[in-house]
Amino acid sequence: MNSKALFTASEKPIEHMPSSGIYVDEEGDWYYQNDRIIREDILELFLSNLSRAANGLFCIEWRGQRSTLEVADTPFVVIRVDRASLAEGQGEGITIRLKHLPEVESLDPSTLRIGKDNIPYCAVRNGQYRARFSRPAYYQLANWIDFDPTSEFFFLELNGIRYPVAPLVPS
Repeated sequence: MNSKALFTASEKPIEHMPSSGIYVDEEGDWYYQNDRIIREDILELFLSNLSRAANGLFCIEWRGQRSTLEVADTPFVVIRVDRASLAEGQGEGITIRLKHLPEVESLDPSTLRIGKDNIPYCAVRNGQYRARFSRPAYYQLANWIDFDPTSEFFFLELNGIRYPVAPLVPS
């Protein structure tokens, strides 16, 4: 029996997975063989079927097939940030919208990090992935970031709790 036959398409070791020919740039724009993918329904399908292999490579799994894609930073980019009242008596929350996805997510302020070149990141999709803030979303978020001169750290205050904005630890 051929050793490749021992693996189903979704269980193939990463070194045997084909490349999709897809590349995601720093701004969250997707390309197939240097042509930009502009159909939002296709991009939503890709993002909804995204996974990450044990070695950190991103993969698209769909209809029993799995292939890798090249990602400059992260495939998730925050494009909008809004502060909103939660249910009565629950205080305030912050929602974020991700590029190419229709739904909004609640920001977990404890996951805010600052990366290289002062680019903010947060955890998304139930903490599974890291998202990079676009420049407009960064400016929206910056309105709520304060500096504590005593402790010399930046923080986001939400419902009376200060969430430090820590440096990003490379993954």
